[in-house]
Amino acid sequence: MNRTTASAPAASIQIVSLNRGNRVIGQLRFRACKACRAGRIVDIWICDTWQGQGLGRELVHSLLAHHPGYRWSTTLQSRAGRGFFTSMARETTVALPHGGPLCSHLTGWFRRTRQRWLEGRSFR
Repeated sequence: MNRTTASAPAASIQIVSLNRGNRVIGQLRFRACKACRAGRIVDIWICDTWQGQGLGRELVHSLLAHHPGYRWSTTLQSRAGRGFFTSMARETTVALPHGGPLCSHLTGWFRRTRQRWLEGRSFR
């Protein structure tokens, strides 16, 4: 079962996969701009014991079904992530590049988040 939640209008939105006991077994977080029809997949996570069963694929299909015609990008990808998103792009015919261009509404948030992350990692 998938469920979509958002904590605030400007926050990341997540699509959550639950098992029969209503425990979270996977999630896909994203940000989307309705005005520009652009979005970014922030991260995707599947519980180790549930990997390889198509849940990540299901989450991406759910995202694309709820936001048809959007231009998508992702944050930096691991080696496994690059393979996954390359396969998903072929399957869905929707480009899913990492670090692709963002609309002006989403860029500001990402720059602020990146700056906070860099400041938090500095050694003083």
